[in-house]
Amino acid sequence: MLISKPHNKCKRTVGGLLSTTVPRLYLPAVGITFCFPPNNYHRSLGSMTATTTGVPPFDEAAAFHLTTPPHPTWTEGINQPAPPSHGETLTLDPLQLAKPSCYKFLISSVVPRPIALVSTQDPETNIVNVAPFSYFNVVCHDPPTVMVSINYGRNGKKDTLRNILSSSEFVVNTMSEHFVESANHTTTNYPPHTSELPDSGLTAVPSDVIRPPRIAESAVSFECKVTHINILHNKEGKPTSGVVLGEIVRIHVKKGVYNEETGVVDLKEYRPVSRLGGVMYGRVIDGFELPRRVLNS
Repeated sequence: MLISKPHNKCKRTVGGLLSTTVPRLYLPAVGITFCFPPNNYHRSLGSMTATTTGVPPFDEAAAFHLTTPPHPTWTEGINQPAPPSHGETLTLDPLQLAKPSCYKFLISSVVPRPIALVSTQDPETNIVNVAPFSYFNVVCHDPPTVMVSINYGRNGKKDTLRNILSSSEFVVNTMSEHFVESANHTTTNYPPHTSELPDSGLTAVPSDVIRPPRIAESAVSFECKVTHINILHNKEGKPTSGVVLGEIVRIHVKKGVYNEETGVVDLKEYRPVSRLGGVMYGRVIDGFELPRRVLNS
């Protein structure tokens, strides 16, 4: 089966492993097609510059651990004022902010945000798309449901949203430190209908009950079927984002990450990353516990 593409070279996979380069071919055994971008299609690194001067090297030995709460002597009724360094309160009207300014403020103030590395598949061409989204969270456990909000691009719907609208299926793959560079590479602005997988080095493996594959490197993956999609519009009536709710129909988790006795994920092994402002990511190194007060009925 020949697949029509804007470029002339694709890669095929066998069992999720990349093999030889072939011209525009679809592999029926797996049902996945990978397509390379044109050789001259590269994104300028100017918009992705990261701070390196004076920054210490990444500490791989750092692992999650518990500390005491910030104020272990706090008792009911004691005020906890903002520090003097915060200064006075400013009030902003988001409608008066330029759109880029509003975006920068929101993504730098609502932090840390978990990241969904979403894998989808075009139901007609079988091209697999992978992209990270930090407008994401779990919203319900009964039924188990996640939410992903996918902003429109300059040319309209992104491949991820287009594929979800067409197939009603997607996989949320969580992100961890050990493959964050590969996952981040999928943010490259490839042309539409182009798979990010070959250049990223990520591995696609078949899902259990839906067509889009999951990512083998991810510690936790959720196969999802769409239950609701809400298209958001700005004040000019232009569609700007698709808010997708998906019911989790399968969960895949690495054995070394999942504690079967407690039923929870081990943060020391999981090592999740979060999105902060700009091109900044965060890691989960320490935490503290605060008991919840329960009033007697």
